[in-house]
Amino acid sequence: MSGVIELCPIADRYSQQGFYFPVDAVPTDMANDAARRTEQLMAAPPQGLKHPWNLKAHLLFDWAYALTVHPAVLDAVEAVIGPNILLQAADIFAKPAHGTKHINWHQDANYWGFDPFELCTAWIALTDVFPENGCMRFMPGTHRQSKIPHNETFAADSDLTRGQEIAVDIDETKTVPVILKAGQISLHHCLLAHASGPNTTDGPRIGVAVRYLPAHVRQTEGPPMSAILVRGEDRQGNFICDAPPSRELDAAAIASHERAMAPHAAANYATA
Repeated sequence: MSGVIELCPIADRYSQQGFYFPVDAVPTDMANDAARRTEQLMAAPPQGLKHPWNLKAHLLFDWAYALTVHPAVLDAVEAVIGPNILLQAADIFAKPAHGTKHINWHQDANYWGFDPFELCTAWIALTDVFPENGCMRFMPGTHRQSKIPHNETFAADSDLTRGQEIAVDIDETKTVPVILKAGQISLHHCLLAHASGPNTTDGPRIGVAVRYLPAHVRQTEGPPMSAILVRGEDRQGNFICDAPPSRELDAAAIASHERAMAPHAAANYATA
């Protein structure tokens, strides 16, 4: 660990509330460059891919992978899940200006079979995020529950692959808006209930949701998942090994993305 950030408060608050933010992690110029590249992809999506470019984007784009392995990001993740860290996915979520896309209240773990449920999501802000442009909202303490039943709405304006939504009422007065500056991150537990609203502003809202697992976690159901060891050791070998990209969208990167995503296409990538 770098020792630059205070690790004990991160671990304590994450354990109590199911989340922690903000952490100053990625340099602003690095976040700005990734945001610019994402806007270019939104305007002109890559051709010839069999699966969505924004899901497991770290396998296609070397700049996306660089975000996921930035030492300050991994230091914060290590504080909550330990030193042996697997990168399972880095999904880019971009909300255009004046859009209707939103994310329903849900748990990330809804379609995952893990033992134990210790996946942590580091949400890297590539632009400033705040309520008006659709920042996340957390419901503190819900990570202490088991999986909550979800309904599948398949709503056209949902940014979730199946429009999944928790089948319980949420008291919005108790929720916490996740306000971040570009380059800052938030951490949240895979069982924490969270959501985000539409972007009503004049600019895009862009972030990367990066899923990290401690190496001792094993998959208990669903199509096989893949991951990359990004810190420490993996003595268990519970997941298929992905290869990070050496160059953006080269043949090897596209093939790696295809191998990782294909098992999950039938479920509309809800298990990826």
